[in-house]
Amino acid sequence: MDLNVAIGGPQGGGIDTSSNMINRAFAEAGYNVFGVREYHSNIKGRHSYNHLRVKEDRPRSLKYPVDIIVALDADTIFEHLEDVGPGTKIIYDRSFESSDLAQARMIMRDTARRIKETLDAAKFPNTVKGAVDYMKSRGGIPMAIPFNDVVASANAEGPAARYFNTLGSAVTLSIAGLDQKFTVEAIKQVFSNKEKVVAENVRVVEAAYRYANENGLAGKPLKTLQKKQRFLITGNDGSAIGKLMGGLRLQTYYPITPASDESTILEEHEEYSFVEAEKNRLKRGGVVVVQTEDEISAVTMAQGAALTGARTSTATSGPGFSLMAEGIGFAGMDEVPLVVTLYQRGGPSTGLPTRNGQSDLLFALNTGHGEFPRIVISSGDVEECIYDAMKALNYAQRYQLPVIHLIDKNLANSTDMVPDIDLKRVQVPQTLKTVPSQDFHRYSLKTETGISEMGILGKDIFWMTGDEHDELGHVTEDTEMRDSQMRKRFKKLETALQEIPANDQAVLYGPDKADITFVTWGSQKGPILDVMEDLKQEGISANLLYLKMFMPFPSEFVKKVLGKAKLVIDVESNMLAQAAMVIKLNTGISIEKSILKYNGRHMTEDEILKAAKDIYSGKSKNEIEVLQNGA
Repeated sequence: MDLNVAIGGPQGGGIDTSSNMINRAFAEAGYNVFGVREYHSNIKGRHSYNHLRVKEDRPRSLKYPVDIIVALDADTIFEHLEDVGPGTKIIYDRSFESSDLAQARMIMRDTARRIKETLDAAKFPNTVKGAVDYMKSRGGIPMAIPFNDVVASANAEGPAARYFNTLGSAVTLSIAGLDQKFTVEAIKQVFSNKEKVVAENVRVVEAAYRYANENGLAGKPLKTLQKKQRFLITGNDGSAIGKLMGGLRLQTYYPITPASDESTILEEHEEYSFVEAEKNRLKRGGVVVVQTEDEISAVTMAQGAALTGARTSTATSGPGFSLMAEGIGFAGMDEVPLVVTLYQRGGPSTGLPTRNGQSDLLFALNTGHGEFPRIVISSGDVEECIYDAMKALNYAQRYQLPVIHLIDKNLANSTDMVPDIDLKRVQVPQTLKTVPSQDFHRYSLKTETGISEMGILGKDIFWMTGDEHDELGHVTEDTEMRDSQMRKRFKKLETALQEIPANDQAVLYGPDKADITFVTWGSQKGPILDVMEDLKQEGISANLLYLKMFMPFPSEFVKKVLGKAKLVIDVESNMLAQAAMVIKLNTGISIEKSILKYNGRHMTEDEILKAAKDIYSGKSKNEIEVLQNGA
């Protein structure tokens, strides 16, 4: 079982609900699902879709061509012309067939031009019927369904279009061979907060299965697997859960995509029962989530709370992070334990506000003026988001500095099935000073680690300023004190590099020596692990140097791995190969070959595999292979 599905329709047309039904139905039957949400930045109307994969084993990536396309509007047929291959089933409403590309006002002008060029070159009409015939010429199997009639047979009242997403999901699950009872159970879960609509959606499911059976569309019955205890969550969910597990008390934010979801999740679920002691503490005060008037306020408010001893964080995306730069510098100077979760998206400026990007790495490493230490970490899958968010709070408390946690948009909007939380990995060490002292030196130089005792506002007496300061916090421009405070602050990076476990800095997956050594970070981790298995089937060995911590940087480990490598290929979702630049800066090692993608869409297993094979075989002479998949 290895099923790839794309469900597309208008933004705001129930695409998430539709994919949620499919995910939950397969999960109820014991299967594993993984998916990525691609959506347009307008509020309503333009094309959005979810790409998901179902396997018995846990899927880590997505593939093209898909096995099933579900088109909830005419635009989806046009937008996904190239995503079909031999055997792809194309589910769409029969009434769409006469729709003309020239009348598709919600398709972007440049996209419409490319679609027209494709259809004209292949000599197919610029209609949905022509597009479907084009797909058929590529091996696709059209399945035109009278959406209105099927829905009307179940619910005579109300607009039929309201149920198109349920119908499309149910037909997909029927084609896949999933028992109807799992789809009905999924409906009950998805609409658990809207009990009034459960019955009418169940009737649509029954009608969809009936239609599929009567018209020979239903697939061979799929076996039921043993159901396991897992969390079906996104990267946004994972980071929120991790922060709660890490003892978060205050989160600030100003609304921005894709970061806002994390804060709203915290608002909705300020108590989790994973850690009993933490649950009891939360009952006394809970977690405060504050939507501020802008990002400047968000970052400074978080710092104010942190100085009272509360574990605090803020979350934002590129443009908001820019506004936080001065505040982050203040945290660097005054050694404030601040966590900033930076959700990366396509820039510069507003750029691609709802699309993927990994182009803020260098910015995260250099945010603010002057020089100050920070810890910069990134997560590569939803499960890592949980534990990394918790660790970010611990690092901030332990080392008293800004911690920037990078999560790319692709990962933020990935849906994954995460095993039960491992409570042995949940640690919230107390590092705050607890005994008041009349002779308290907040920035004491008497430290071998660079970490001074941290005071608490309201309990201890110390001074704070954006200027350079002495051990008490008083402003100074004395040359020796300046040098001493700079060395003290930067000493923390050496301490952190020694104390943070090696596996939280960088990991080598696969054999020590291999024909290809991939280097990556963030959400490419899963696809490359799958590509390594694909290459192994073809007799090509591969390993992966997976980077998690960029400051301080694990230079010795990286040099050791790359020193043994035959062919190194860097894989990133940006144009400049920023991680490769960081490697060069810290180790002196240049990586000559890169696979990059910067069109804002998720990387898929098939496109990385093809590019890697082209480089390995010598078919490609390019130093950089640019990937372009995705609608």
